[in-house]
Amino acid sequence: MKKQLFILIMFFLPIVADAQTTTDNVQLGFTTSPNIGWLSIDNNNSGIDGDGVRTGFSYGVLADIGFARNYYFSTAFTLTTINGKTTEKASGMSFNNIYKVGYIEVPATLKLKSNPTAMGRFYGQFGLSTGIKIKAKGSSTEKVLGEPGVEGDNSNLSDVNTFRLGLVAGAGAEWNVNGNLNILTGITYNNGFTRVVSKGPDMRNSYLALTLGVFF
Repeated sequence: MKKQLFILIMFFLPIVADAQTTTDNVQLGFTTSPNIGWLSIDNNNSGIDGDGVRTGFSYGVLADIGFARNYYFSTAFTLTTINGKTTEKASGMSFNNIYKVGYIEVPATLKLKSNPTAMGRFYGQFGLSTGIKIKAKGSSTEKVLGEPGVEGDNSNLSDVNTFRLGLVAGAGAEWNVNGNLNILTGITYNNGFTRVVSKGPDMRNSYLALTLGVFF
């Protein structure tokens, strides 16, 4: 994993350097994106399993910086909530846990765009996402199998790791409204490959987002 991360970083360094020297091909805008998130358990010997999806949300600012024809360095500054569920069964009891983790996300992706038409243009993107935890809450429902459960209160989680890295892949379209005004629609997959919690199972969070935004 460290080798793969190093290769990706070295791949993006010259792109960022070229993008910083380009001043006449920059798009700035805003985004608001609902998502569905889930938790994956790797090397699971704990009896804890991922238990479906939970909805989350993201909003912030966008920047696409051109460095060659139809090639862009794409980044953003967003506040993103990634939620997920786990379940654990033991001795006739079950424990359903909900995780709600908020991050400041700053992705670094390569975006390829088609030639523009009167309607707009299509794009595809690939790269890395970095996140810094700003909040982490959770709740747990305990129940005897076959009986109604008792849900606990939301509480702050102290064992959630501060940093998150993810792999980003997405596709969509920019619809031209008038001049430089473009509406962004797309789908973005963000696959986390760092641990969510410092203790316990090797748990990673990922999400699929409906990407909505506007470029000026």
